[in-house]
Amino acid sequence: MADYEVGYKKPPRHSQFKAGNCANPRGRGKRKIPTEAEIIRNVLNFPAEFSERGKSKRAPRVEIMIKRFGAPALKGDPGAAALLLEMRARLEKHGDINPIRFTMTESDMKAA
Repeated sequence: MADYEVGYKKPPRHSQFKAGNCANPRGRGKRKIPTEAEIIRNVLNFPAEFSERGKSKRAPRVEIMIKRFGAPALKGDPGAAALLLEMRARLEKHGDINPIRFTMTESDMKAA
């Protein structure tokens, strides 16, 4: 024992792990794989840059999407207005953004 030098990265023998002792028996935890709903929520809540009245602004993508449907709805597009009302009803009922299936026609895509 006299030949063992205690110092940097060399702890005293009495405080080292004893033989057969595993310091981390379960090991590192597995990475949690996100569900589709979590992926969509992250994408929709991620901030994106947009231009409004000549100024560059940042907002969550879901906010930008709602604004894009709001403009045609105000101009009288019934499809965009129905979609906005459906979004509003769902958010009032559930309280957060969850993936839902919207069916859009070509006319809805052109209006947006």
